[in-house]
Amino acid sequence: MKVSEMVKKAGFAVFTKGEDRDIESGYCGDFLSNIISRATDACVWLTVMNNVNVAAVATLIDCACVLLCEGVEPDKPFFDRAASLGIWVLGTNDNVFEASKKVAAVCGV
Repeated sequence: MKVSEMVKKAGFAVFTKGEDRDIESGYCGDFLSNIISRATDACVWLTVMNNVNVAAVATLIDCACVLLCEGVEPDKPFFDRAASLGIWVLGTNDNVFEASKKVAAVCGV
């Protein structure tokens, strides 16, 4: 499933858009070293982290999109960097557990 399809089906907010890539998996986490070493490319990365380092790590791991949970919104430096790099940054008010269930149900991953 493409990121744009997941957004429509799950009702996630869109902060920034990027390449409309296929989603192959998901990964939940906030420790950047874990994300770098364990998340797979083309994943939905679910997090509550809200800083410019998220954009850097998202690029490094080549994730399909970042899903900010619990009502978190990107701060200005993060927003600007994600927009300039073409990273999908999405949002939901759901906690990480509920958001991951929604991603799994909608995407089948």
